[in-house]
Amino acid sequence: MPRPPKPDFLVQYEEWIKAGPPPCCHNCDHYSGDGRCFLFNMEPPAEFVNSYGKCDQWSQEIPF
Repeated sequence: MPRPPKPDFLVQYEEWIKAGPPPCCHNCDHYSGDGRCFLFNMEPPAEFVNSYGKCDQWSQEIPF
């Protein structure tokens, strides 16, 4: 008997995991807790901080 197909929610979850974290200021290694970008030495505007994929310098290094 063949295995049943994966449910849609599982397929979506697996795609999300493969894509990795969304590139935004809040999870960038250059963004500090006080809202400043170390790389550009400035506080980015709120609309930029809350956008997705706007900065080509976004970085998130593996912690090990």
